[in-house]
Amino acid sequence: MKLLNDFKNLFAIVGVVSVIFWTCASESTSTNVNPPQLTGGTYQVSLAYSGGVLIMAALNTETGVTKTYRRNTSQTTWDEHLDELTFTH
Repeated sequence: MKLLNDFKNLFAIVGVVSVIFWTCASESTSTNVNPPQLTGGTYQVSLAYSGGVLIMAALNTETGVTKTYRRNTSQTTWDEHLDELTFTH
């Protein structure tokens, strides 16, 4: 009878320890599914690379004005490439 009580106590201890272990392990390995969003900014920027030329488009989300810039990979400065575009919707 004492052996039966010892087994019950052993399994109870193993159960409590495993619940604590798995709870802590799952919390430490969780990934951030929703990364923080930038707030307060008014620009959206996209980059493209084609034939040794970097092209950057910057959209001002408050005014709808888009400017495009280009830069050769050998240059260190950006040159304004095209006229401004304005999006209304």
